[in-house]
Amino acid sequence: MKKGKIYLILSAFIYGFTPILAKTVYSGGTNGMTLTFLRAAMSLPLLFLVLVVKKIDLRLEKGQAKRVVLLAVVGNALSIICLYVAYSFISVGLATVLHYIYPLLIVLICALFFKERMGRRKLIAAVLVTIGILLFMDVNGKGDIFGAVMAFLSGLFYAFNVLYMDKSGLDRMHYLKLTFYISLIMSVTVFLFALPGRQLAFDMSAEAWILAGVISVLVTLCGLPLFQLGVLYEGAATAGILSTVEPITGVLLGAALLGEPLTWAGLVGCALILLGVVLIETG
Repeated sequence: MKKGKIYLILSAFIYGFTPILAKTVYSGGTNGMTLTFLRAAMSLPLLFLVLVVKKIDLRLEKGQAKRVVLLAVVGNALSIICLYVAYSFISVGLATVLHYIYPLLIVLICALFFKERMGRRKLIAAVLVTIGILLFMDVNGKGDIFGAVMAFLSGLFYAFNVLYMDKSGLDRMHYLKLTFYISLIMSVTVFLFALPGRQLAFDMSAEAWILAGVISVLVTLCGLPLFQLGVLYEGAATAGILSTVEPITGVLLGAALLGEPLTWAGLVGCALILLGVVLIETG
């Protein structure tokens, strides 16, 4: 297996594992919006120290600043904000299903707007992972048009994140430097959005603070850089499809560690997603 694909799968595993820790953080007195802010903000001192030790120049080249801000705000912060807004109107399962339409969106955008040849295997893989997501997610909650639109927008913004990183050339920036700026801008954006509605809750238990720090390090120093390297080596379409290993990880670990139910439809969905991943690997 090529190293780019390994990076993407490892990144997806990290992103799929951290929600297991997040459940303990939530029970310690906080919410998703606060954890999103902490996930980005808590890693900044460590990231800065690593950059200084490695003597990585933090200055941005001409034109890079605008691209980094666009990637961080639209591709990262707005994606997460829209998803959390959707949770307030529709079920978490339905919101997640609509969010995870993004692999198919990426493949279609690459084919239609960038005239990339996807190949039969990649197109079949995109369809398989989309069907798989629909199967193993709980979509029984009552829907709301606004919530559904927000969830779809979260997937569209994340598709933008993957595509823009690939097409703008930002994937060639040093991965730790890009991670630092994304985390910095994302933390400020989420903070400003959450502050007026008093959605930030910092009265947390000591265990919750520790686990929030662990999540921040795992995502910011491992998950995000691995994803950036994966996009660099494999491109946007493959990155979008392989990132669907994330919900599989969350569902399977949730069943194994937390005793969460896993239906036959869920198992079939996981199998279809894995089949899509295999098609990408052998394509």
